[in-house]
Amino acid sequence: MSSNALASPPPMPDYKGPFAFFRRHYNGDYSLGRSYWVNTFLVSLFAPALGLMLLPWLGRSFPARYSSAAFLLLTVLGLLIWFWAVSGTWASASKHVQRGGKAGWATAAKLLIIIGVLRTAGELVSGWPTWKEHIEVAAGAQMGPGAELVVRADGRSILLHGGINDGTAEQLEQALQAAPGVTTVVLSSSGGWIREGHMLADVIRQRSLNTYVEGYCASACTIAFLAGRDRAAAPTAQIGFHASRGVGSVGSKRSNQEVEQLRAMYQAAGLPESFIRRVIDTPHDAMWHPSHEELLAAGVLTRRSSGGETATISTAVRSKEALAAEFKKVELFALLAAKSPDDFERVIQAAWLKAQQGATDVEVTSAGRAQIGVVMPKFLVLATDDTLIAYQALIQEQLEAMRARDMAVCVEMVLPSGQPINITGNMPRHLVERELNLLAQMVREANGARAISPTPAERQRVGQRAAARMTQQQLAVIAEPEAYRQSAPASLCDAGIAFVAGLNSIPAQERGRALRVFYAGN
Repeated sequence: MSSNALASPPPMPDYKGPFAFFRRHYNGDYSLGRSYWVNTFLVSLFAPALGLMLLPWLGRSFPARYSSAAFLLLTVLGLLIWFWAVSGTWASASKHVQRGGKAGWATAAKLLIIIGVLRTAGELVSGWPTWKEHIEVAAGAQMGPGAELVVRADGRSILLHGGINDGTAEQLEQALQAAPGVTTVVLSSSGGWIREGHMLADVIRQRSLNTYVEGYCASACTIAFLAGRDRAAAPTAQIGFHASRGVGSVGSKRSNQEVEQLRAMYQAAGLPESFIRRVIDTPHDAMWHPSHEELLAAGVLTRRSSGGETATISTAVRSKEALAAEFKKVELFALLAAKSPDDFERVIQAAWLKAQQGATDVEVTSAGRAQIGVVMPKFLVLATDDTLIAYQALIQEQLEAMRARDMAVCVEMVLPSGQPINITGNMPRHLVERELNLLAQMVREANGARAISPTPAERQRVGQRAAARMTQQQLAVIAEPEAYRQSAPASLCDAGIAFVAGLNSIPAQERGRALRVFYAGN
């Protein structure tokens, strides 16, 4: 019998103190079976499970930077525990033969450890984008620019512009405490953290505030928007939806928990399941912008808006000179200021008086537009026939576009009442640009030699030709105040379109003169 067979195993060190278990395993002084199956295998299962349980709670309960810091801490802690576990098992495998065990089991254990190390290294490399994003967020990175809060000049609305970042809800709460007269939150944001959007929604809901979008509101911004008691958007505003993505989620990868969290928020807002499904099916790197009709049908918007409901202009413009400078950026007003300073002053003065009162945009622009209606006829009758004909054709296009888009605007164009309605904001952009270009052309080409003084009989003949195709009901709507008051908006709009179409139906060779007569008499 050999001396090796008679040799006894080395004595086991005597471990004491609170860390005895950890030191004993790390030094390989537990049996290989216990080291591998208990201390390594079970610990490797428990550490990730603990992270999976804690991270969702951290994400819901703390700002994003703290959640990312917790993710990094738990990950590093898990790696340290894993390193301790496999190091101790490797040491135990190295001592396994000395303790009388079989060399094959020791070799097998080491091979499994090597495979595990390679797999873990691969996961660390492939998971670097996740680590990188969590590191950036933990260091303070946010989803967008810092939020800015501005109480508008009317004191009834507050603009929230920028990212829905950590602390934005607290900023809004503090701003509202300083401005108790605010009733509407104007949202302008491309999104941010869902948690913060939910907290913004709580602030808005608790104060029973309205929400409004003038330009753009998307992603987490929609969660805050849906908390409004009254919800509206300017005609050109866009509201965007897409699926959520947690910090560190790579590409289109998203957890079921993220999906269900977003679904629950939109369900709580009362949105229909078909709408929510479309949102969830839209990838995070894309955006779905429903039409205003779809938003109204789904209950995202509670009403249609003609725009200009808040005091953006009154807030931004601090002097009459600054307002005039803004107007002069449009060619029409620059020409008017140069050719007819008194008329330009009339327009600016009307708009400035409203701005001084902290009036809404539609009130400011309506005041200016009303004066344009007074000023422009003198230039219109001095324009060329071609310009007159082009302008009259444009009016018909505008009325038809407004009939399909917003009946109230169409009615105001047909028979102006002086009510503040955002006509320009509701008009398709290309029609607005054509109108401004034609009005500017009228000012440029105005020539006193084209002035006429039509007789009452001539004016009557032009009116009769324009009304030739109108029904008796349409004629009554325009001519009789009682019929006007009792008529539905569609009837008023149709009567106006029919009259304008009648003017446009006059033969081209006679139309220029006829239009000049019509406008000279009005």
